[in-house]
Amino acid sequence: MGNNNGRIKVEVSPLGTGRWLRIWEISDPTSAGVHMSRAGFTTWLEAVKEGAFTPEEHYDLLRLNIGDLVAGARTTVVTTPASWKRFVADAEKGHFDEYTART
Repeated sequence: MGNNNGRIKVEVSPLGTGRWLRIWEISDPTSAGVHMSRAGFTTWLEAVKEGAFTPEEHYDLLRLNIGDLVAGARTTVVTTPASWKRFVADAEKGHFDEYTART
């Protein structure tokens, strides 16, 4: 059936001066991911940790409308429920805190 080894990845984008992050689902070969500002990521990550962010469900996949640099399709990460659950658990453990906006 499907690949359950998916994972949502976050990295500092090689574009710019470190203000932008690239977020993508590693099991989706059709996507290069989305760009999100550290400020936007900080707000979104807090919402994820608080349970205030809910992905859109589309059959057996989830859509995360999160990118804030480029409009249109490049604002969306498509993932699986298992990958999303893993991301939320990792977020709650602080695994992505290093990418939040620096004060």
